[in-house]
Amino acid sequence: MSTNDPVQRQMIREAMQAVAQRKPGRSKLVYDKTKRTIVAVTEGAQTPQALNITADDADMFGVITVSSEWLREKWPELNRAGILPVAFSSWDDGDALTQSELCVQASPITVLGTFLLDQYQAESSQGLAILLERTEASSSKPDVFVSPEGTRYRGQIVQPAQPSCQPSDIVFADVEPQLALRRSGILETTILQDKTVLCIGLGTGGAHVVVELAKCGVGRFLLVDRDRLSVGNVVRHPGGISQVGRLKVNVVRDLILEKNPNAKIEAHALEVGFGNKDLISELVRASDIVICGTDNRQSKLLINELCITANVTAIYGGAFRRAYGGQILRVRPKHSPCHQCFVAAMPEEASDVEVSSEVDANEIAYSDQPVAVEPGLSLDVLPIANMLAKLALLELLADKSSTLNTLRRDFDAPWYLWLNRPEPGTPYADWPPLSESSDEMTIKRWYGIYFDRDEACPVCGHFVASLAASYGLDPSLLPALPAEE
Repeated sequence: MSTNDPVQRQMIREAMQAVAQRKPGRSKLVYDKTKRTIVAVTEGAQTPQALNITADDADMFGVITVSSEWLREKWPELNRAGILPVAFSSWDDGDALTQSELCVQASPITVLGTFLLDQYQAESSQGLAILLERTEASSSKPDVFVSPEGTRYRGQIVQPAQPSCQPSDIVFADVEPQLALRRSGILETTILQDKTVLCIGLGTGGAHVVVELAKCGVGRFLLVDRDRLSVGNVVRHPGGISQVGRLKVNVVRDLILEKNPNAKIEAHALEVGFGNKDLISELVRASDIVICGTDNRQSKLLINELCITANVTAIYGGAFRRAYGGQILRVRPKHSPCHQCFVAAMPEEASDVEVSSEVDANEIAYSDQPVAVEPGLSLDVLPIANMLAKLALLELLADKSSTLNTLRRDFDAPWYLWLNRPEPGTPYADWPPLSESSDEMTIKRWYGIYFDRDEACPVCGHFVASLAASYGLDPSLLPALPAEE
């Protein structure tokens, strides 16, 4: 029976938190044999007051969440012995306990527990004990566990020495089915489970893109970045202050697993350059799409060459200086201009990049004059990252039935432009406000822009033939170029 007595509710809450934190408190839970119920006892009290813990009292002690998949896997062991140890992560001073199997970034406080099947008794009175008993309740309820044999159970918090018959707020989480349910009807989740995304550069934009793709159900990620998360990154990066100093590949790996715990992830903390071309080439060939989130020119040149050679679509995204806007270039080998074509056609746009750190500034300082660090706001970077994720999703779902198919005719251009504001000193300084124009290009709108492939492109075009023709030579008479080793 639940109660509105605030004193009793506080006593129960203190007792549950004491268990969760593994430390004594002023209140504790005791099983009353006579009344067959759990009672809260305060130090110095002469008579304990009884209070049945029900699901309605969840706000007193929070929620205990258990992995259904894990419990089904361990079911033969529990069925045989009747006792199964388990560990929980304690959050918010014991307000919520989550089974460690579900936690990627686990709480530093670990609560030991035990599952008891039917009337089996625990051998130790320490820790949290959960008694599983059969129920006729619907299997669709979150507090019902369905065993491999199809039997339904409910969990109850008990004193190990004296099991209680009162229900408690135990939630059994079927993680993958619940995640898939929220995407069904919108995405081909079974197709995305088999897709591999290579992301090179895990700054604010790249990290956000892969986390969004993980939410959509992409099953495998190859992550490449040499940097560590710094304090200055935290104001924009999905990683928080508690992760400062960690490699970005590890930070983003954990962020992905928090959203898609079944994802397979390879983390490579290395610099992308011609010195490790062979490894990067292997990663490109193993992927279905490449996301380029780096502003390093040499890295882009290498990625472009490797993707064209491997016939893998690449999407390059980045913000302009101070994130006054940004751009996305999608390169479909043999069907669209490549990144080298883009640089040749629009060198100013290709060179306008955000400089968000001293490392970036030093890399592009071609003279002895310092380059200013001009980072932008996260609010201005995320529209670009969201658009990049949407384009990547369309590529991964190519030729598949999806409600997103209607977007293909809208996103057919190779280059996409976005402006957060009309930045002085740029070609977009005089763009009218969004509210003042319906027939001109304005800020806060995406524009898909077409341009032609460079037939003489040294990466995707006929460079040698074009060069020979410019000198009046017959390309067929030229000696063959040596093959790459």
